[in-house]
Amino acid sequence: MFQSRIDRAAAARLWDFGGIDYLNHGSFGACPLPVQQFLHEQQQRLLQSPVDYFIYESAARVEENRLFWAGLAHADAECVVPVDGATTGVNTVLTSLALRGYLKPGDEILITSHGYNACNNAARAIAAQTGAVVTVATLPFPVAAPEDVTVAILAAVTPRTRLALVDHITSISALVLPLADIVNSLKDRGVETLVDGAHAPAQLQLGLDALGAAFYTGNGHKWLCAAPGAAFLYVRPDFHDTIRPLNTSHGANDPDPRRSALLKTFAWQGTRDTTPWMTPKVAHATLSTLHKDGLPALMADNRELLLQSWRMLLDSLNQQAPAPDSMTGTMATIILPAGDAARLRHDIRQRDNIVTQLVPLNGIGGGDGRALRISAHAYNSAAQFDRLAAALARALAREKKGDLLPLPTAA
Repeated sequence: MFQSRIDRAAAARLWDFGGIDYLNHGSFGACPLPVQQFLHEQQQRLLQSPVDYFIYESAARVEENRLFWAGLAHADAECVVPVDGATTGVNTVLTSLALRGYLKPGDEILITSHGYNACNNAARAIAAQTGAVVTVATLPFPVAAPEDVTVAILAAVTPRTRLALVDHITSISALVLPLADIVNSLKDRGVETLVDGAHAPAQLQLGLDALGAAFYTGNGHKWLCAAPGAAFLYVRPDFHDTIRPLNTSHGANDPDPRRSALLKTFAWQGTRDTTPWMTPKVAHATLSTLHKDGLPALMADNRELLLQSWRMLLDSLNQQAPAPDSMTGTMATIILPAGDAARLRHDIRQRDNIVTQLVPLNGIGGGDGRALRISAHAYNSAAQFDRLAAALARALAREKKGDLLPLPTAA
């Protein structure tokens, strides 16, 4: 039986879900009340006195939180810049590589079958612009061991492979990939890696300088519980002259010799609401109070809750785990039989007040089934997962009878 080392009832009071069992932190995160309050205060200051805010406050606060990201990611501060989200980070890198001639006709951009749809779309769009070709490494799912993923990725590499876009933690399948092995193996073959680390900050410990990937982008609004719009991009030093933000603004001709063009161009990207960029540090401080040993200990406790709840749900469905524990963080997937994923998810939400993620597997493996993905964070409890198991059993029984609630129709 799971014995949490934190007071989960007290932690849950830092969030307000209106009585919902929220088991889908992985999709969009969830902002605790102290972070919401800080964000609202900053936005109010910006709206009330924008000149004072932008001239006297914003630059210093953006820099403070950029340095926070560098510390959290164990990265050289000269290599870390703010972006709105991991998808923006991926688009920024791909666009910069295209504009500066790094990608040429016939070059190959390698993506994976488990990659995030929006980021894979970005790779396809850049390939169409440059004449490059997108190739897909088909990853196994279910997967028996981490090395099976590395083997699958390397099998798709050719002499023309220039760049690989690889997730740190996949979205639908919720797999923690063996990133260091992948990056090193690709580097040995002359292939640089762009890592979509959207789910990694505060779910995993990061060490980007040691990792050696050319590019890494991660979100603050997911497991760190910062506001949407808070993310970072890491650029290895040998690419500092190549990568520029999607918006060119004042920093492009800033004459200050003390800062690199990379830092100057990303620091000021036009008149925009930078207040979300300031929330990761506050979110980190909020989460760190929930365990006497700080955020790393909280992350470990969340993972223990996830693993126990995952096994309970698998047992209740007479299912095998689709991945080993070593490839699991604080979210995990269960493969359900084929059917209408959206309608089953809607039925559970409306009848049982439970929010979870349930989507078609869409060819990532597991046949034509559905992926039920669960997440565990500080506000969750074992009792919530017990309620999900019971609700799912009832919903699957209704599905067999054709009694699921219909999806709402568009107005």
